[in-house]
Amino acid sequence: MKAAWEKVETWMQRPAVRWGGMAALGAAGVGLVLYATTWGPGIGGDATIYITSARNLLAGVGLGLVGPQDEFRLLPYFPPFFSLVLSFLGLFTANLEAAARWLNALLMGGLVVLAGLMTVRATRSTLYAWLAAGLTLASPVLMPAAVWAMSEPLALFLGFASLGLLLRLWSAGEPSWKALIIAGVLAGLAFLTRYNAVAFAAAGGLGLLIFGRPSWKARLRDAAVYGGLALLPMMIWIAYDLSQTATVASRSLLGAGGLGQRFMEFWPDFSAALLFWLVPDAWVYQSPYPGVLNKILPWAAAAALIGWSLWVGLRLRTRRGAEWEDARRLLALLGIFCGLFLAVTLGVKLTTYPPITINARMLSPLHLAVLVAAVGLAWVSGRFAARTAWVQVGLAAALILAGLWYARLSLPVAKQYARLGLGYNSAEWRGSELIQAVRALPEDTLIITNQETALLALTGRASYPLKEVYLNQGLSEFSRYGDGDLSQDPAQRLFREDGAALVLFDQIDDQLAELYGERTEERIRTLVTGLYRALRVEDGGIFYYSEPPQP
Repeated sequence: MKAAWEKVETWMQRPAVRWGGMAALGAAGVGLVLYATTWGPGIGGDATIYITSARNLLAGVGLGLVGPQDEFRLLPYFPPFFSLVLSFLGLFTANLEAAARWLNALLMGGLVVLAGLMTVRATRSTLYAWLAAGLTLASPVLMPAAVWAMSEPLALFLGFASLGLLLRLWSAGEPSWKALIIAGVLAGLAFLTRYNAVAFAAAGGLGLLIFGRPSWKARLRDAAVYGGLALLPMMIWIAYDLSQTATVASRSLLGAGGLGQRFMEFWPDFSAALLFWLVPDAWVYQSPYPGVLNKILPWAAAAALIGWSLWVGLRLRTRRGAEWEDARRLLALLGIFCGLFLAVTLGVKLTTYPPITINARMLSPLHLAVLVAAVGLAWVSGRFAARTAWVQVGLAAALILAGLWYARLSLPVAKQYARLGLGYNSAEWRGSELIQAVRALPEDTLIITNQETALLALTGRASYPLKEVYLNQGLSEFSRYGDGDLSQDPAQRLFREDGAALVLFDQIDDQLAELYGERTEERIRTLVTGLYRALRVEDGGIFYYSEPPQP
């Protein structure tokens, strides 16, 4: 058994075999995303903001959104780099959606290869590099993130490329200012892509202090150079954002009174997001087993992983040699990153308004770090039992089974995306009668709606949001739209006095249900009672405060 295993490992160590396999897995990542986005990339509210801001920059308007009355708003909520990249690609194609689709497909392939490269650097094992790449390819979190025209793939690639370059730098054993500078720039661009990517910069800087050169003076200097390059671009953006909008990311600090409630809200959301790592989407909502297991399973898996990590870490302390040192650096760096990422995510959740949403996509950096770390832990555990081939084969087989299970979760989802489309590129939205009706409205008609980003994406028309839906804040007293407090809601004044149209999509039922529960029907009834309904179609209607004059 051992001899056969060694022959297989020797064959896989051939450069053509190793890199050919990695290239094939990377190409499969590109192909999977392109297949899932047959109808175009997923377009939702965030994607609309990214793409529209890029389009406005290309048009000379600026990096941001233009309101219904031509008022300009600097890119809200998000850092600028993803939109800047899209605007650059827009120099070569007018179709920014297609540009985003291909960009994220290539980045998905790059992440697959990058996971393999980080693993092979630490383990020198082609098999485990393939396993890391395969798990990344099949991930039920990373593929669904990559099919949307969103910034996660770019931030992930830049951030993990930075950490991977640091691992290579430490493995070489010789300081390289060039590699250090490139790593810092990559971390800085990741941070400029997503705010939570500051965890990459923090992890890299801390890693340089722990694993860096023998001299503490040199370590501090390296960490300062890396940290400065990683933080400077975002500091410039934040300063500019503050000067233009008096906010950072269109958010404000939450008062201390809300911290406890936010803290209690975080953990159920976090647990639900972790559950998407483990079971099919359908089981999250309706499990074939007792529902209480869905609450236990994520924490049991997390506890098992942490326990395994501690066991491996304690045993690694006594091992000496280059192979052990590289593995120790990989696992430690990923562990540091995971801890810092969780701290950043929790901190932002607790302290900012409007609150961030905790979901599987938001936690995708944590997911990829855990995948690569799990493969590294399996390799180290196998090396501890190097004389027992059955242990090594068993660990590799377990990872292969995990990859097959992930494929079982991901492939049906990709097939569904390819058949129906995603977001505003879905069949439902493409066939919307209400969207067609909005396109036919006079250009000077002001619009208020519960789906403002859908209108912007599908018609190019800016609109005012329905305030209670937009802010996710319910009203204590109900009145028809236009009869509320006009001083607190300018859109209602436009509706009542300037003939603006109220465009309500049927999703209003679910949106208001989150606010009013059993009183939802009452709120919908009072919202439109007495208004003039100009149109009713299958997916919504158009209302005016009073019957508009006939042309």
